[in-house]
Amino acid sequence: MSELINKTSFDPVQAGSITETKTAAAPDALVDSSSEKSVGSSGSSGGQVISAPNQKFPFNLPDKLGLFLSPKGVAYVTIQTDGNPLAVSVGSKRLNNIIRRFAMSEGVSVSKFDISNVNDFLIAHAEMAGIIRPVWYRVAPHSDGIEIDVGDTACTRIIVTPGKVEILQRGSQTLFCRTAITSPMRIPADKGNLELLKKYLNISDSDRLLFIAWLSYTLAHPKVATSKYLILVIQGENGSGKSFFCNGIVFPLIDPNQIGTQVFPGNPKDLAIASQHSHVLCFDNMRNFRAAMADILCMAATGGAISNRALYTDSDQHVHFMHVALVLNGIHSFINQADLAQRCLPIRTLTMSESHRKSETAMLKDLEDDLPVIFRGLLDLIAHIYQHLPGTVISHPERMLDFVYWLSAMERAMGLPDASLQMAYSGALRQAQLDSLMDNTLAAALMEFCGNLKTPEWTGTPFKLLSELNQIVPSGTTHSREWPENAIALSKRLNALKASLITQGISIELGRGKDRYVIIKKLGEKNDK
Repeated sequence: MSELINKTSFDPVQAGSITETKTAAAPDALVDSSSEKSVGSSGSSGGQVISAPNQKFPFNLPDKLGLFLSPKGVAYVTIQTDGNPLAVSVGSKRLNNIIRRFAMSEGVSVSKFDISNVNDFLIAHAEMAGIIRPVWYRVAPHSDGIEIDVGDTACTRIIVTPGKVEILQRGSQTLFCRTAITSPMRIPADKGNLELLKKYLNISDSDRLLFIAWLSYTLAHPKVATSKYLILVIQGENGSGKSFFCNGIVFPLIDPNQIGTQVFPGNPKDLAIASQHSHVLCFDNMRNFRAAMADILCMAATGGAISNRALYTDSDQHVHFMHVALVLNGIHSFINQADLAQRCLPIRTLTMSESHRKSETAMLKDLEDDLPVIFRGLLDLIAHIYQHLPGTVISHPERMLDFVYWLSAMERAMGLPDASLQMAYSGALRQAQLDSLMDNTLAAALMEFCGNLKTPEWTGTPFKLLSELNQIVPSGTTHSREWPENAIALSKRLNALKASLITQGISIELGRGKDRYVIIKKLGEKNDK
């Protein structure tokens, strides 16, 4: 940074505390870091604050910018707006513009290279200072509820707690970050009405209630370690309104952005990066994906990380955290992995006649006036569910247990019959599992084999089972890559199918005595009663 230091030899402008120029995009003021305590001074882990060698640019920036680190090690500065505070990441375009204004106030000309050096200096200072503060995107935990960043220029917040929805213009201490694609939500109306949503949903009444449950659950759960998001899967014919689900309803009510639905990423790193800039991601026109990518989707919904070698080094790793709600839509059945199917909520759009179809533009125009009322209705529902959630009892446990508890509380909040939503969800899951199994050549053959059994149990060796299955499928199937080529391969694939087959009343047990054996039992059709 020596070149930049040499540029600071003349007298700086005595501008006092520097405030961001008030524009429609950012009427903000920088927070003085003197009010912050370093983690080291408060007893938590952390180093000492670096002493500035002089008070000229850029060495005076750490004292003016309110530097800190997020729990994941990202450096931020605090921006105090006319309303509530915001966190701006070091290295972002917005902070670079702030740095340039500081330099200009002191008569210093800075290049892109200088800005890069200043950012490195600020990151190093933040790491040495060790001040740790949580930073949230769109939704944050608040007492026994949530706090939502509306995303407008006034930095409006919405507080939702049991039985109460409050709009907060100022006074919040929660730090939210925004990205270049963040768009504002609508300010909720004074009174809500979720019934208005019905005319925009081309789905059955049962699916509509499950969809509302997914909306409320997803918005009510910030990205904390315990949040497990359910993957919404929308299937239907061409022109049945699948894309409108995302662009017209999901995004405006949960996380508006300038991108909308996207093409499914080709690798886990791209998915991880996208997840860090959104509370919900929607991927359009899904067909299929590799088994490894299905595992990544499971990780993204429940929280995880991927790592790779840092650039130009062999020892350092770069970690990409991923945790995001997901929406997948497509015409064809594309969920063919049992583990993924258990984490999904399948919704099917209804067939729509040509005479009843409207363009997405026309639908969005009609929805625009209703959104504030629908949004308030959704917030009110969350507040009422919070009231009923403690102590709620479930009758139909599933893999995504937190969502089942949410359904049980929603039944009470909406005055629905006990277990009605839970039964609908369990039924939808089993149907999704069945669809997944029928798309699997081996699973479909096993189900046909069990259907032909005259006794409730079959016992034999893996070799014998493979021989009998070979007689069921067409001759060409036995030579395909989807079919096990020997008894050992069959045993491995049976282990992977056991959890899904049990949902369809088929139990598979593999063991070894004198010889390897397989026991297949027909448990009978599962029911909801």
